[in-house]
Amino acid sequence: MTALNRNLKIVLSVLTIAGASCYIYLAISRPLAVSTIVLVPQEARLTFTEQGVAEYEDRVYVYPHITGKLLDINVTEGQTVKKGDVICKIDMSDVSFAIDEANAQILSLEAQIRNLDSERQRINDDLIAQKNNLSKELQKLNAQENSEKTTADQKQDAQNQQIELQNIVISQNLSDIVRMEAEFNNTTQKLYENGQLPRKDYEAALDGINKVKAQYEQNLQQLEIIKAGQVTADPAYYNAMRAAVQEQINGINESLSKDYTMSMKEYYNAQIDSIYINIERLKHSAVNAEVTSTIDGVIIDLPVSKSNMASSAAYLAEIAVGRLLVSVYVSTNDINTINVGDPVDLILRRRGGDEIYEGRVAKIDNKAEVKISSLGVEERKVGVYAEPASHCEVFQQGYDVDVRFLVYSKENALVLPRTAVFKDGDTERVWEVFNGKLRKTDVITGMELINNVIIDSGLLEGAVVVSDSTLKELREGAGVIIK
Repeated sequence: MTALNRNLKIVLSVLTIAGASCYIYLAISRPLAVSTIVLVPQEARLTFTEQGVAEYEDRVYVYPHITGKLLDINVTEGQTVKKGDVICKIDMSDVSFAIDEANAQILSLEAQIRNLDSERQRINDDLIAQKNNLSKELQKLNAQENSEKTTADQKQDAQNQQIELQNIVISQNLSDIVRMEAEFNNTTQKLYENGQLPRKDYEAALDGINKVKAQYEQNLQQLEIIKAGQVTADPAYYNAMRAAVQEQINGINESLSKDYTMSMKEYYNAQIDSIYINIERLKHSAVNAEVTSTIDGVIIDLPVSKSNMASSAAYLAEIAVGRLLVSVYVSTNDINTINVGDPVDLILRRRGGDEIYEGRVAKIDNKAEVKISSLGVEERKVGVYAEPASHCEVFQQGYDVDVRFLVYSKENALVLPRTAVFKDGDTERVWEVFNGKLRKTDVITGMELINNVIIDSGLLEGAVVVSDSTLKELREGAGVIIK
């Protein structure tokens, strides 16, 4: 019984080993089902895409020369305009009112000039009358000195004549003070405050007034002395009185020889000239009531359409000029692969499907700018501008446009996915299907594309290669079934 069991175990073991060997043989010899790629020459392209926006090459802002209420707006946003086309019109009624006011100011100033002449003539007439009176009193003074007065009545008459003469001198002093102060307030002070009179002349006029006031006080004191009978027919008295009267006459002669109105007339005439200049400016503003385009272009912004006022400090219209370009920003890592004139694809995203148009790189900025990515990361990027080769009308101001740049291109290239190539030590290999079996084939790869790689040597057109070299069951000499 024991021997039977032993023999049975041996038989079972042999059968197990045989079955396993058979299974292994069948597993090894069974063809592998794999996915393959047949190498066919094709165009290999390496591209990258950046999001851009359609914008015109340059912009011009149109400002009004005047501020005022808007009357008419003659254009709309998006409209093409020529240089000289009317954008809007500004109400000029305020300017007309300002011109009328300015003309009224001129008439007022001209009237003041005429009043200066009239006032000067009146003052001259008064001065001449005062001079004649003083001359008569001087004659009386000389006659009084030459007469012999011995009686008390004669002495009293002499005193009365002295008092009368002194009052005349004092009255002349007062007249001079009033005249000089009026001239100072109406002319000297105004000219000095407006910077048209030197300070030394201003101070000289003040000094002249103070001297006349001092003389007036001195003559008042002299009058009291005469009234007290302390003045006799002493020759010194007559000499002093003659000198005082003559000084008054000389002062009148000096005033008659000067035309104090000249400086004031120059001041008023300067104001009139300034107003005339302002009137011309206002008239020129009236000409600018129509705001026109300064250049040929397309209106891309029209703030004036949202307001009823125009201000010389704010632009009324923004006009796009030059070419319509698609501007994008390219990383400094990629910018050395782009040159002016390179072809690009301009892609308009549409709900019904993307529209792709040909374009070319028109210009490249010569410096990088810091841009913030959607993830909040700072990136150094360079501005690149692409121009549509055709169908410019579909690229409107402000439209989002994707720009696809071609970094590398090769015709009749043999291309494999990166997963088909593996490293075997320092050698690059692929699993090639040759006569229905797998074999390792050495290759040399070239440019790496996004998911593919170009095979420079090692394989020929029509070669069949396993697309995924990472499969563990792949082995040298194994038969394959292509999926």
